[in-house]
Amino acid sequence: MATQVPSQSTSTSSQTQAQTPQTPIYENCLLVTRHQLLSQQETDVNTICRKITRVDTLPTDVNQLKKVVDFYDAVVGVIPLPFQVQLLQMKKNVILFYMESLGTTKTKAEAEELLKKSGLDGVILPPAKEGEPYRVTVYKGLILVKNIIVEDEFVIKHG
Repeated sequence: MATQVPSQSTSTSSQTQAQTPQTPIYENCLLVTRHQLLSQQETDVNTICRKITRVDTLPTDVNQLKKVVDFYDAVVGVIPLPFQVQLLQMKKNVILFYMESLGTTKTKAEAEELLKKSGLDGVILPPAKEGEPYRVTVYKGLILVKNIIVEDEFVIKHG
């Protein structure tokens, strides 16, 4: 059994250039993030969005969510998967920050060196617990969610 939720946009997300002639421009974007944006993230969002409204979170109630996103043609940022599905069902463009892990290090100095060598905008995530490594993640661009496919199978089947 599979459920597929198509997006309404036709632009490709595997672009390697910063901007191409088919880079979409959205009139009104809802930016969803609790974090301060990296400078490149800020630049990219400003490139594709004419007007930006920022919120920390989205409402969990479907009717409230519809009211909040109704005015916007794109929802951009850090968006949990269940919200992505709901937004696509509401015919909204969903655009995510694509972050890629560079790896882990034992010290903050090593993490800073790894990030510096990459030449990219990124973050260093400190250890969650004593003895765990620093994690280095870089921002690679914006991606448009076109489809979300959920596949399932019976673990136990009756009848």
